[in-house]
Amino acid sequence: MNETHPELSALADRLRALVAEERYAEAQCVFTGYCLELRTTLAGMPPADPRLRPLEGEWQGVLYETRRRVLAGRAHAGARLARLPKILPLYREGSLPHHTWECSG
Repeated sequence: MNETHPELSALADRLRALVAEERYAEAQCVFTGYCLELRTTLAGMPPADPRLRPLEGEWQGVLYETRRRVLAGRAHAGARLARLPKILPLYREGSLPHHTWECSG
């Protein structure tokens, strides 16, 4: 990460750790914090600053990596759910529901 912006680096590292641990709700909060910190950093830089391009590349890298890891985690969770044994119902369901006004027989 960028050594000139340690706050962004720390947030990106925290985001990576949370996504790796599949703690997505917390990761979303950290990602929001990362975006706010990035906005604050960019607002304090002049438009022709040569550090803008590297920051943009790092931001896109963090976004791409986070998205890729979240999608992989979701796919892995789906595969684990598919492998769970099917639980048979305790009671057999009838073919058609009967109403109180219907006669059987």
